[in-house]
Amino acid sequence: MIPIQIRITRRVVEEIDELIRAGLYSTRSEFIRDAARKHLMSIKGIQLERKRFEI
Repeated sequence: MIPIQIRITRRVVEEIDELIRAGLYSTRSEFIRDAARKHLMSIKGIQLERKRFEI
């Protein structure tokens, strides 16, 4: 994996930490990787749908 550095608000970090405490994620990095993957899939899905209707 390639390390990157990001800046996010304290409130977002607190929300992520709550999910970690609840056992949904083991680390902040795991949450951020999952969120990025889901967002990419969402965008890619929208692009694929648009292409289907252009034909």
